[in-house]
Amino acid sequence: MLKLLSNMKSTLALMIVFVLALAFAGCNKCEPKNELNGMVKKDAIVRVIKTTVSGPQFISAANEYDTEIEVSFDEGVTYEPVDFSKYSVFALPTTASCSSGYNRNVSANDAGQTVTYTVTITECDYCEGTTTIPNWVLTTKVPASYTPIFEVN
Repeated sequence: MLKLLSNMKSTLALMIVFVLALAFAGCNKCEPKNELNGMVKKDAIVRVIKTTVSGPQFISAANEYDTEIEVSFDEGVTYEPVDFSKYSVFALPTTASCSSGYNRNVSANDAGQTVTYTVTITECDYCEGTTTIPNWVLTTKVPASYTPIFEVN
């Protein structure tokens, strides 16, 4: 009888370990994160006081957009107008799940005189619904003569 109780305790302990292992293995490991790569200024936050963006944007001068574009280099404490003699601004609106990470990359091909803005989205299924964001980024100055290419992965 003692041996039977000992076996039952061992079996119960194994079952508890198995159930806990399944519970932790079943946890959603998707961890969306945002990344900035290539020519994107990593310490910049772009702010545009406008409710919608009408498609992809490559802006190399203040008069190319119908409202002022501002930038913060101190985590959003203060903002100033973008100095288009030093910088360019890009936007690429995307719609994804409400739990998504965005890898934003801008690269130039000087030989082909093109500039490519790619947004790669990692979506997690934590929540229902979608969100649309403009994906504004500030880059080092890109000549206005370059042809923009926009990609969403």
